[in-house]
Amino acid sequence: MSRARFVRFSVALLGTAALAASLATAPTAAPGPSTADTDLASAWVPPNPTNSAKIFRWGNKQWGDEFVTALSPLWKVNRPGLVRNQNGMLTLDTADTGATVYATYSGHNRTYGRWEARVRGRQYGSGGKPYTIFWELVPSNQPYHCGAGNLVLSQYTLGTNWNEMHVRNLPNHDFTMKRWMYLSDNEFHTFAVEVTPDHVSWFADTKVIRTERRPAALAGVPFMPRFRVQGSGTGMNRGRMQMDWMRYYTLERKNAKSIEAPQLEQTTYDQAC
Repeated sequence: MSRARFVRFSVALLGTAALAASLATAPTAAPGPSTADTDLASAWVPPNPTNSAKIFRWGNKQWGDEFVTALSPLWKVNRPGLVRNQNGMLTLDTADTGATVYATYSGHNRTYGRWEARVRGRQYGSGGKPYTIFWELVPSNQPYHCGAGNLVLSQYTLGTNWNEMHVRNLPNHDFTMKRWMYLSDNEFHTFAVEVTPDHVSWFADTKVIRTERRPAALAGVPFMPRFRVQGSGTGMNRGRMQMDWMRYYTLERKNAKSIEAPQLEQTTYDQAC
């Protein structure tokens, strides 16, 4: 064998050995969450378009707020100093006392229709207790009953990646599910609900996730939208909740795609009063 051919052969052998060694020592990717409702993507990439209204062709919004001007007085807030429009987003900042902050729109109550909002939450610091954020519909014509009649489109604790959805009805019915999502890194997600006389369908990031048809979940009451940051006393990490927009659509146009999906898990809401 010539010297040139011997050198090329030796280099090839060394390259093969190096590749084998690197494959043998390469770290194995950690498995993602194993539940059926887990997003197994390696990183969060928002869908395009981001809203279910486009995908299911709900038509033009009947009402909405893009949060590009001063906050309408029809938004009823419990702590005005902590609620504002900031750079085109409705922003709820947390209180130093750990108190709850909310904004409820009182000028467009509807029993049926489609509500959708693009939401994110962020936690600052660590070592304390985290806040929990809620994008929900609350009954406008009955007592609050400790939230026993609320329809919760999104509920999650800041700093975590598990989102909950609830359809609650008096006296203490709770139809619910929990879904793993990329939530802890200040990521926007879009949550929507369709409420009709015979079903409630829940959408997350343009996909229908659940459709519930059991009569006990169908309240038939007018709702108003609310955004809430729930505290639990002192010693909490500072946080915030932000909404890019919030929109309402009628049921006039049928869904362009099927809304068939598994039903929710029926449980009891122990905090009802």
